[in-house]
Amino acid sequence: FESSYNVVGPYDKYLPVDVYIPGCPPKPESMIMGVVKALKRL
Repeated sequence: FESSYNVVGPYDKYLPVDVYIPGCPPKPESMIMGVVKALKRL
């Protein structure tokens, strides 16, 4: 899928990203940690 016409690459090149959540799909613990990190940035 990497060279497909509908794939533009990492979205952080086009939009600002506050928190990265690793995994595909991410574990529930990772999602919670991402929300906690985002809330700390407020």
